[in-house]
Amino acid sequence: MSEADGTQSSTLQRPTANDRDLWRAYWREQRQPWRTEPELDSVRQSFLTERLAIKPDIEQGTYPFKDMKLARADVEWLLATHEKGHEPVDWSDEHQQEHLGLDLRGADLR
Repeated sequence: MSEADGTQSSTLQRPTANDRDLWRAYWREQRQPWRTEPELDSVRQSFLTERLAIKPDIEQGTYPFKDMKLARADVEWLLATHEKGHEPVDWSDEHQQEHLGLDLRGADLR
């Protein structure tokens, strides 16, 4: 904890290697213990951000990630950045049920 402002200071720096153990420890410290994969590079992040801008159209069968293979790292990043990283929706709270989820229809998640 930082004595000046009462916040927790990070002791782990963002890993520079693709060492999964280092990344797991980093994500735990970032309060994202469900993440296991290295951070996506900026090119992939930009690509996924562009895909998110595609408006779904059920009649046309258009979806942001239709026919795309998404790796676990992609899905982790999408979840972490979705709605600015808000906590998961608590479905027992009616107010939270209005949150929009990620539209992964048609994506290859294998």
